[in-house]
Amino acid sequence: MQLRLRIVCIVAIFVSLYLSLPSVAQEGVSSADLPQLSQEYKSIPWTDGTVEDALQFSAAGKTIPLTNYSITARDGKTYTGVLVGGDPSKGGPRPVTLHAVVVPLLIVIVDGKQSLVSDPTTPDPCDSGISPLIRFIASPMVNPSDLTFNGVDVGYYQYVDGYMRAEFWNQISSIKGGSGYSNPIVWTYAPKFLLPPFIGSANGQVIGNGCAQYGLVSHPLLDQYLRSFAIPILQAQGLIAPNQLALFLLRNVVSQNPPIGGSGCCTKGYHSALGKPPQTYAVVDFNTSTNSKFKPVHDITTSSHEVAEWMNDPLGNNSTPSWGNTGQVSGCDNTLEVGDPLTGTVVDLFFFGYHYKPQEMAFFSRFFNPKTTPSLGAGGFFSSNKTFTTPAKKCSGGGS
Repeated sequence: MQLRLRIVCIVAIFVSLYLSLPSVAQEGVSSADLPQLSQEYKSIPWTDGTVEDALQFSAAGKTIPLTNYSITARDGKTYTGVLVGGDPSKGGPRPVTLHAVVVPLLIVIVDGKQSLVSDPTTPDPCDSGISPLIRFIASPMVNPSDLTFNGVDVGYYQYVDGYMRAEFWNQISSIKGGSGYSNPIVWTYAPKFLLPPFIGSANGQVIGNGCAQYGLVSHPLLDQYLRSFAIPILQAQGLIAPNQLALFLLRNVVSQNPPIGGSGCCTKGYHSALGKPPQTYAVVDFNTSTNSKFKPVHDITTSSHEVAEWMNDPLGNNSTPSWGNTGQVSGCDNTLEVGDPLTGTVVDLFFFGYHYKPQEMAFFSRFFNPKTTPSLGAGGFFSSNKTFTTPAKKCSGGGS
């Protein structure tokens, strides 16, 4: 009864907003209006300016720290792009400190059959009564530890910071002053934020029961809520700013392009940027559901994937030679998305008495190197846990 009353009150609070956005909340957003996200993880490119604009904003301290690179790749072409943080090709002052704000999203789904209030800040009965937020705060995403990648001890760092060191290990080790390359993230935490409700089965559905339950929402509607509602309000309140990554934390809630509830699964996380200067943000599900659709995704699988991709491709438009047919990518791709080639490949990391499941990630060298050029990555591998031993092959519809 208390849950039902709570849902009714939440829906009542937002009913006027819901009715004022008919093109989004009632009719849905046209598939032509927003990027299609049929894969488990994706990025939405920043379109509000150029890379040069972003670098100027970064130099002025108005957005996140960025460094640019230029590389001649295996196809003979020169590729340029930006990374978050310091430049691994140079020595000098280290570390470059980054800032991120975790925003727990309170999600309400009313689909006509079941209702769900998903709150990442409340105890999870399917995870020893510990909330996803507390699990995240206690995780190696936030807390440094001794990290080894491919048999190489990269030092005492947060998981993604250590991964970035491993990604460029042979480069930073050969540069005077370069071994101190590090991009630690200072995490802060905003109060939970209540999004407008997902009403009707076309916008949100509750799947399963008990510990196998999860919420499924329309991806275009979710992203529209964030861009048009949550991010402007949070910026106005001073809770997030363009010089911080906004990490929106979900609890057993994923998204799908309409029509939702059909075949296939869902988008478990994505990253993007909007505005000028660019406000980078990522949406990550902290999964504790036992539903078979989510194996082996668990706890920080999605957050490690998205934060690592944010580090390597913060604006979502770093291009590479063609690669594909591996991980979640069927066919060919040409973006520097380091998690996508290894979607579903997780690592067991025992930390503070809990078995966290971060994802293995590809290294920068895998996307660009010719077959005869050694990897910059730790141990000479082309991914962080020995899966890739060679660079990617040219993708023309078959083979990776």
